[in-house]
Amino acid sequence: MCRWLAYTGHPVSLETMLFHARHSLIDQSLHSRFGATTTNGDGFGLGWYQHPHEMPFRFRCIQPAWHDHNLRELSRAVSAPMLAAHIRAATHTPVQEANCRPFRHRRWMLLHNGMIEDSSLLLRDLLMVIDPPLFTSLQGSTDSETLFPLAIGFGLEQVLCGPSRA
Repeated sequence: MCRWLAYTGHPVSLETMLFHARHSLIDQSLHSRFGATTTNGDGFGLGWYQHPHEMPFRFRCIQPAWHDHNLRELSRAVSAPMLAAHIRAATHTPVQEANCRPFRHRRWMLLHNGMIEDSSLLLRDLLMVIDPPLFTSLQGSTDSETLFPLAIGFGLEQVLCGPSRA
């Protein structure tokens, strides 16, 4: 099972949220008590907003989060009022950067934990429904990434913020 967190509030250091918090995301990824494996080491990603209505920053990597020196340095330097982080435990798709969450579209990010049962049977049909301009944004091969442009194409932006702000 993947691990993730989301935070919104006063600006907080990424280092605090990822490494120093009680039961931090890094700690959970090393010592999983609930999941198929005790560690989550199949890549990670994080996204953060400096301003809520701008495109979020994103950093993803296929190394285990606890072993990535760049993540340590970045997390010491960045504080943000909104962030999302994900540590991956790969199921049926390759360990590659494009499969690491969060996925991003303009000012939106998506994290999804879990998998869609029998997604390989549905994948072709789902891909055919994605609006052509959104289709070109697909980079990875996860069912989660397929869900994101589908949700955008079916009006996620309009539902969440109204057509004038999307």
